[in-house]
This record gives sequence, structure tokens and C-alpha cells, in this order.
Amino acid sequence: MSKKTEAIFPQHDNHQANQVAYGDCPQCNAPLQLKHVGKSSFLGCTAYPKCDYSHSLNTSEVSTLKLIEDSHCPDCEAQLAVKKGRYGMFIGCTNFPSCHFIATNQQQQAASEYEPVDCPSCKTGKLQKRQNRSGKFFYACDNYPKCKHIFNQEPVSKRCEKCGAGIMLNELKNEDSFVCVKPACQHRCYEND
Repeated sequence: MSKKTEAIFPQHDNHQANQVAYGDCPQCNAPLQLKHVGKSSFLGCTAYPKCDYSHSLNTSEVSTLKLIEDSHCPDCEAQLAVKKGRYGMFIGCTNFPSCHFIATNQQQQAASEYEPVDCPSCKTGKLQKRQNRSGKFFYACDNYPKCKHIFNQEPVSKRCEKCGAGIMLNELKNEDSFVCVKPACQHRCYEND
């Protein structure tokens, strides 16, 4: 080290710097230091292996930001609140450990917009609207994994005029346009027809 850097940054005892930065170990009063294992970090005692104290730096505590007046949990009738957690803000039940209800706009919109139709493959299940990891919606049978029938377009309970299939797909390009689910048919019809 040069004389200029020593004047600006005087060298301290490493234990003294750790003691000021992180405090003392609650078990043995030795200074704590920041340790890294893989991609995670934690505070550990400098007297390791004699003292095995460690403290996680990642806290996943959920804090309540605001109670929502005149709102009730659909599961337990407790009041709902705006909360902040590990992955951002959300609306959840105030009766948390016993009730795990979390409201999301996407769940409410998906449930209100779509009416499930019978699965054409297994004939016993219903095609439910689901969302993949990237946020796109798809329609899959609720008898999964026994039935793996899936559509990327919204199935509608409408009979095909050409082949008689009981389900048609709502084309994404035009909401009034429907296509038959059978690949051999591919009959198109319009809502006004």
C-alpha cells in the first residue's frame, strides 16, 4: 500500500472491523463476519468450529401495509389486507397461519371470463383455463395426468355445422370467429351466422 492510501484507508484489525459492522456472536461474544456459500450469504461466528452460530441474511417475512375496509376472505370471512412479501405486494387474508388465501387479479379474471366445457378426449373432465410460467393462458383437462388434452385457443361449447363436433375454438384474431376442433374438418363459422 502506498502512503496516500494508508492515510485515506488506515488498516484496521479485521476482528475490530467485523465487530463494528456485524456485532458480536450471542453465544460466545466473538465478532460475527459475512460468509458466502454458493449463491447464499449469512453471518457466522469468527470462532468457528468452536462456535457454530449462524444467522441468515435472507428474510422472507411478510408485513401488512394496509387493511382493506369492507373486504372479507372468501375462505374464512376474515378481513383482507395489502401485504408485502418476498416477491412483492399482494392481497392476502389477515388470519394467515390458519388461512392461506391470496387474491390475484389474473385468477379472478380467468374465472369470470371463461366457462369450462366438456373434454372431447376423455368425456368425463372439463377443460379449465390455466396459466403457464410465462403468463400465457391455455385450456387443459382437469383429469390430468390421466387425460393430457390441451388447447391454446379458448374452447367454446358450440356445435360444428359441418362435422357435428360439440366444441369449437375461438380464434384469437377475431373474437367472433370460431374453428372446429377436429383437424380434418377445420370448418370456420362466425357469431353472426
